[in-house]
Amino acid sequence: MQNKKWLTMLLALVISVVVWVYIVTVENPEQKATLYNIPVTFSGEDILREDYSLIIAETNVESGVTLDFHGKLSELNKLREDKMELEVTVDVSRLRSANEFTFSYDLSNVTLPASVSSQSLSLIGRAPNKISVTLAKLETKTVEVKVITDVKVVDGYLAERATQNYSEIVIEGPADVINQVDYAQVTLTRENVDQTITTSLPYTLIDYDGNVVDSTDITSDVTEIEVTQPVSMFKEVPLEIFAIDGGGATQDDITWAIEPKTIRVSGEASVLETIPSIRLSSVDLGSMESNSETFTRVINIPDGCTNLSGVQEATVTVQIKNKDIRQVRIPSTNFQFINTPAGIQPESTTTMLLVAIRANESDIDLISEENVRVVADLSSFTAANAGTTVTVPVRIYLDGFEDAGVIRDDEYSIIVDLNSVGDS
Repeated sequence: MQNKKWLTMLLALVISVVVWVYIVTVENPEQKATLYNIPVTFSGEDILREDYSLIIAETNVESGVTLDFHGKLSELNKLREDKMELEVTVDVSRLRSANEFTFSYDLSNVTLPASVSSQSLSLIGRAPNKISVTLAKLETKTVEVKVITDVKVVDGYLAERATQNYSEIVIEGPADVINQVDYAQVTLTRENVDQTITTSLPYTLIDYDGNVVDSTDITSDVTEIEVTQPVSMFKEVPLEIFAIDGGGATQDDITWAIEPKTIRVSGEASVLETIPSIRLSSVDLGSMESNSETFTRVINIPDGCTNLSGVQEATVTVQIKNKDIRQVRIPSTNFQFINTPAGIQPESTTTMLLVAIRANESDIDLISEENVRVVADLSSFTAANAGTTVTVPVRIYLDGFEDAGVIRDDEYSIIVDLNSVGDS
């Protein structure tokens, strides 16, 4: 009994299929089919834009149209299957002004699927009945790009000023919309940042009251702005000074103070780790004419770092301890000549040099002219210079006091007559 029931059901199914095939292929009755959301395209938009600076600002068919077709069932089935190929086209190339226009449309405006013949169908209904188009004057405008950053860095790092690849962009669209735009805004938001960020972000158009402008009808060649947010490590770096021994003083004899003591610098972590301090240009102790002097030194920032403190110079005060300065008169009898050329008899016309000497407080009064030698080197002259008077640099030597020295010992000179041998 069960098998008989299954055979009956199978026979009924076969009969249904045969009847359906007969109706479709033999009877093929005419029916109505309604298709929704058929897209509408406007031909000639490029002509409006390029030749007349007009654009379509609004239509009543943004979500498409509804079409009612009448035809053979087989054709309607093809139409349903290939609905994606359906399209309504309206020619707007002959419009010339910013205004509202309406268009009637029929089957001649409809692009049918390749599988369907227009001869086998008729268009019996449409919604909306007419297509309306509003044209607006196309306006272009250059607007500034502003970058708003809300970047939170981890401790010990610094977010510096962000940069972008476009400082301004050109936008175009309906004049009444374009004229509302004040600037384009890009917003970068990040947290727990410890390295530089480079990313492309969309922008928002802002009006003169700070409100967002609806940019549906606005276009631009630029759709995103590349923003770079530099993030670097920072630390306080001490300043230091190096002293050159001379003039009776060494680094062991001095105290010094630098203002500021430190500066804040930023840079890549790998760079900052190699910078324990910043050394200012050295101080020559031999040039200090007193035991306390103040100098100004430029702060040179290492490559790859940025000075965050804003201070470009440091003030350095150097004090020489436990030393006194004394002026000693050295007579010409203490002058010596070396490397005298053959045929030359030198004679100093300088009768005395006043020499500044720095020594320990316990030694300063013990130094006399007898401890000082003035040596003039004549190696740069020849016999051809005989009969002339020249200025000769001299070196000052201080004998018997190893902790003492001459201040600015490279700046002394004497006047010398280079007489010919045999001249009286």
